[in-house]
Amino acid sequence: MKANKNPSNPHSVAQTASNSANHLSSTSANKTLENLLAPFAGNELFYRRLIHIFETNLQQQLQNLDQMMLDNNTKDILVIIHTLKGSSGSTGLSSLHLALVDGEKKLKKAHDENAANLELVCEELIAHVRAVAQAELSSIHSLLLSSSVTDTPAPVDDYSSAELTSTLAELKQHLMDGNLNALDVTLRLQNMLSDKVLLQQDLASLHDTVEMLDFEQALDALASLSQKL
Repeated sequence: MKANKNPSNPHSVAQTASNSANHLSSTSANKTLENLLAPFAGNELFYRRLIHIFETNLQQQLQNLDQMMLDNNTKDILVIIHTLKGSSGSTGLSSLHLALVDGEKKLKKAHDENAANLELVCEELIAHVRAVAQAELSSIHSLLLSSSVTDTPAPVDDYSSAELTSTLAELKQHLMDGNLNALDVTLRLQNMLSDKVLLQQDLASLHDTVEMLDFEQALDALASLSQKL
């Protein structure tokens, strides 16, 4: 990022964030829980876990963006914006995804042209992303709050050896394929083995790696667990 010839305008950045939130609040009124969950086959439990993972990652990425602004690192800001563009789209945050698509184009143009207002473009984009994300996530949580579904799976009273073997095989396949359904199957497995005290640490490790979408480590954790069954 070149030296700032035109100092950023705090009022402009604040106004950008305010406009973003106001626009989203008017467009999100038409969103329903049904159409929010439609791309996820209506699986609310799965979506709740997915949105939790996204929010955790988003907070870290926003902190990274703030630091990169201090470091004048436009190149890495573009990398994070591109990453968030993909993850927001796959998580169903349509307004944030569109904001990132538009913002990435504007920032890349300013960066390629070494524009005098490059720093202001960065600041306004980050403020816009933060405001849109906060407003859209608030809207999503309001929809989820209206549902009676909880994130606790129904207890499994009994299961056969064949069912356990099938569940392990299903989870392994999902992990190998990078399929997010691994989240659901992991919870099902934890539930099946909830009475196995000596396996709880292994199950927790497996759950943590799957939730972080580290499927390679999850496969190792699953193999370790399987050897103890």
